[in-house]
Amino acid sequence: MAFKNAIIDDRLEKKYSFVDICIKHTNDWYLRQHHKFPFEERIVIDEELDCWFMNCMYFDDPELDHAKLNKSLWILYYKGEHIRIILDYDISQEIDNVVYDKVYKILSIRDNKTLNEKEIIALLKEILAVYKWDGAIDEKEECTIYVREEVFGDDE
Repeated sequence: MAFKNAIIDDRLEKKYSFVDICIKHTNDWYLRQHHKFPFEERIVIDEELDCWFMNCMYFDDPELDHAKLNKSLWILYYKGEHIRIILDYDISQEIDNVVYDKVYKILSIRDNKTLNEKEIIALLKEILAVYKWDGAIDEKEECTIYVREEVFGDDE
């Protein structure tokens, strides 16, 4: 099996407890109050590999009220381990004479005990190529993705 975009259903929620994971890593009042997502939450998952990737939150823009940055906290679940990854991205960026729709920059990798940095980056490349723009299940439009192969650091 390979990675695929999916919507969290009752079966997946029962198996992985996504709401509890997001509550643990964010201060989302809705999740804490209602113990459910306010909308269909999308993930990228490979159940055979026992691995999934989910966006938990976008960071607030300190300069604008109620605005969000492209910088976001993701959880990479790999065989029982929750790895916190902070990503940022730019749109329509040229690298080596190729224009990519979305270029991801890894700002931090935390709580990792199983995989080394290169293994995580390889997984992210595979996962984000499937995720494309927003994890749409029936997305037909092509989206080129590039993941920078280094961790840039973050003053989280």
